[in-house]
Amino acid sequence: MAVRRFWPVFATAFLFFATAANAAPDKAVPGTERTAPWNAETSDLEPDSSIIYGRLPNGVRYAIRPNQRPQNQVIVRMTVDFGSAAETEDEQGLAHFIEHMAFNGTTNVPEGEMVKMLERLGLSFGADTNASTGYTQTQYKLDLPRADPALLERSLFLMRETASEILFNESAVDAERGVVIAEKRERENFGFQSARAANNLFYPNTYFATRYPIGQQNILESAPAERMRALYRKWYRPDRIKIIVVGPVDVSTVEQEIVRKFADWSNPGPGLRDFDTCTVDTNRNAAADMFVHPKISEGISVQQFFPDRMRPDTIERALVELKMQIASSIIVQRMSRRSRENDIPFLSGGTSFGIGFCDSYARVGFSASGKDGSWRELLPFAEQIVRQATRYGFSEAEISEQLKRFDASYDNARKSEATKPSVAIANELTAIDEDVLNSAAYRQLLWRQLRPFMTKSAIDTEFAGWFGRLDKPLLFLTTKSGEGFTKDDLLDQFAKSRQTEIAPPTDRKEQDFAYTDFGAPATVVSDTRIADLGIRTLRFSNGVLLNIKKTDFEDNRIRYSLRIDGGELHFGKENAPLAALMSGAYISGGLEAHDIEDLRSLLAGTTVSTGFSVSDDYFGSSGAIAPADLERQLQVMAAYTKYPAYADNALRLFRRPLPELYARLDATPGSVMGTSTPKIMTDNDPRFSIAPLETMQSVNFAMLKTALDDSLLKNRLEIALVGDVDEDAAIASVARTFGALPARNTEAVTTSKQRETAWSATRGTFNLPHKGEANQMGWRRIWPTTDDSDQKVSQGMDLLARIVTIRLTDELREKLGATYGGGASSFMSNVYPGRGTFAIATSGDPKDLPAIEAAVDAIIAELRAAPVNKDLFERARKPVLESYTDWKKQNGPWIGIAAIAQTNPKRLDRFRNSEELFKTITTDDIWQLAKKWLEPSAPFTFRAVPDELVDVDGSLRQAPLAPAK
Repeated sequence: MAVRRFWPVFATAFLFFATAANAAPDKAVPGTERTAPWNAETSDLEPDSSIIYGRLPNGVRYAIRPNQRPQNQVIVRMTVDFGSAAETEDEQGLAHFIEHMAFNGTTNVPEGEMVKMLERLGLSFGADTNASTGYTQTQYKLDLPRADPALLERSLFLMRETASEILFNESAVDAERGVVIAEKRERENFGFQSARAANNLFYPNTYFATRYPIGQQNILESAPAERMRALYRKWYRPDRIKIIVVGPVDVSTVEQEIVRKFADWSNPGPGLRDFDTCTVDTNRNAAADMFVHPKISEGISVQQFFPDRMRPDTIERALVELKMQIASSIIVQRMSRRSRENDIPFLSGGTSFGIGFCDSYARVGFSASGKDGSWRELLPFAEQIVRQATRYGFSEAEISEQLKRFDASYDNARKSEATKPSVAIANELTAIDEDVLNSAAYRQLLWRQLRPFMTKSAIDTEFAGWFGRLDKPLLFLTTKSGEGFTKDDLLDQFAKSRQTEIAPPTDRKEQDFAYTDFGAPATVVSDTRIADLGIRTLRFSNGVLLNIKKTDFEDNRIRYSLRIDGGELHFGKENAPLAALMSGAYISGGLEAHDIEDLRSLLAGTTVSTGFSVSDDYFGSSGAIAPADLERQLQVMAAYTKYPAYADNALRLFRRPLPELYARLDATPGSVMGTSTPKIMTDNDPRFSIAPLETMQSVNFAMLKTALDDSLLKNRLEIALVGDVDEDAAIASVARTFGALPARNTEAVTTSKQRETAWSATRGTFNLPHKGEANQMGWRRIWPTTDDSDQKVSQGMDLLARIVTIRLTDELREKLGATYGGGASSFMSNVYPGRGTFAIATSGDPKDLPAIEAAVDAIIAELRAAPVNKDLFERARKPVLESYTDWKKQNGPWIGIAAIAQTNPKRLDRFRNSEELFKTITTDDIWQLAKKWLEPSAPFTFRAVPDELVDVDGSLRQAPLAPAK
């Protein structure tokens, strides 16, 4: 089955597509042949010429893309055309199990050494090294920190070991069973069970419903190593392998290394046919099903399937998909507007559409989620909006808005093409399936050729042609309670809705953006440069601060930051819930001249965002835009500081999902941990704990306006711009927007009282009941530490966390098989004096709790007893050192420091000194930190266990627990 490439989706403001500047050699190296781009034979679209495609005589295919962003990182991927869809009844889950075994012993890499080898090379297990198994493909991923030929050689060596040399020693297989089963246990919560039930309704007898990659428990527990080995030999063949390399590489060098590593690989026997056996019955009558669980959210999904045909990646398919995406985006907007204007218990929704599904079908449908018990309103709400569109179509204004979005998206993608990050290109090549990868420049050209066909008549006809046939639906409901109605009631409600007469939609008046003139621009009264950092710092006559760092790391992209002193510190303990209200509803409240829906329409065709957040010590916004949109972004942010509307419908929308959200706070171990641990550790300090539902339902905009007073217009303000910046134009834009607002304070607001915090004196073990799966447990141990005022201590604690994470992987995952994941982290505040934590978090089966706690105790005792050995130290340290290679060659780190260049200049020295100071950390430093902060008597220990294991007094029942191994 093809995984179709979707045309641009505008949930985010910016898309990246790029081509490389490096020219590739005309001829392949000996032992390889250049080939046409993957799938080009079935497409009439122009492939991206910057990608070099080739093949070895044994069938191994490869794609190489020279790319300079980041300047050192090389992305290596290997895909195998094999996944769970190919498994037989007694093999379910073994494709995924094989993926796990790649890290557990090969011909030339002893068991347990592959991860260590990667760490010694500067890769972090899980971050830079990873793998995944799907229905039809298995992926292996390495993100190399530098373009070193020796590192590339080692990565391709390991890929070849994975491709043909996994040993499947019985002892290694048995040791990994616990890890694979732990992963299955973590994933199979009520959400996963709901997806299974939905697939059984929508895709019965297909591999979507019968061959989940996670597999079957009994097979994972008992399948012999030989069965895995046989499956591996059958499907891991040269003709099913693709190698992808993207980064600042020499094509010939990469080709030569691929030849050295893969050319001698053969797999005797005939080539294997595809395993795609996806068949859907399009003659089914309407049917319904439901999944009931006390912690699941209310949602209704409707689908119907029709006979279709193969849909290769062609202009013809692009025409259909573009028209349908325009239509679907309008439907989402209509749902949002309607639910905002009326008190409808709707939370989210939209349409779904796919052609060439399973190569032979088309799939159409819609979905909606809402408040508990609301399906009787949700279903007709969504059905009638969709049917309204099939009957009356869409307005010229609605279509024009979407065309603007596409125009801007393709234009910005082309302009940023040369600096597209390597990982994005590699991921596209990995997921290409049956499509052809095109350049952004070509996609824009194609869009311009197809745009004249995106007429109202064409879009109306296309949408009605598909959704007008939705008469035999498959309906799937998720709900907390199935009492009082049956599956037939779902069908009856759909039929009743279909009989309801539909009125045409109401056209909305087009508007001009109202906030382009804020008064007389300010003048620049100070203009200096921080020479060694290349940051230009300016102060305007009204007190506004501006910092600019011009770089060439990302074409056609400016990262911005706006900070106004205040944030959570401004609200303090007394008004802490107002911070959540502001974060959740302030933007949605719109502006005096534009409600939020109109504002979004006005911003169509730009990369401008309406975000405005509440952080620890500032109000503000951050994001990325095209340079052409900088002034409009500044205008929007300035308008939100001076002209917020506080619309009542935003408050209603903020409150609408709260009961359902709070009802799920004990639904999983993770949600229990997230809400309970801050309350316990801070004695329920409202600044760090979620407020009671009654409190959050009672806060309102009048309270927020009173608490804010004039802080957004008076407090110290700092703007930072990093990237493809025209400095003079940016300065002028700031002068005309924030510079034209009233004069601001130039000194920080006094907040010493609000910064005072304390940890609870009640320490020990806390058993937290959850209402999720009976075999799931979350576990966390937290030590209070200190703030980050000492840079070396802060870096040392981060390194200590990396060391603990490696040891947890060694003990809990590899030796005990008691958990799928686990890690340590250090947080040290730069806002609250003396406030910091060191935490260990893992998960598992409650029966393994003694083993998990014994292992953690042993690891901490080991770290406190003596300095760690050099190998462990270097395995933790090397990835951090490697990260510095491109650290100052990316805009991300620069916007972080430019954002505070004037208000917190001490952080500049930390930025300057970070790498060299990190290099001075020794094993003895780590030992001293462990002894000082990881005291056995100091921590909080939290166990999120099924509620049936917790007695009324909070003690843990011992019967289900197994002894430590």
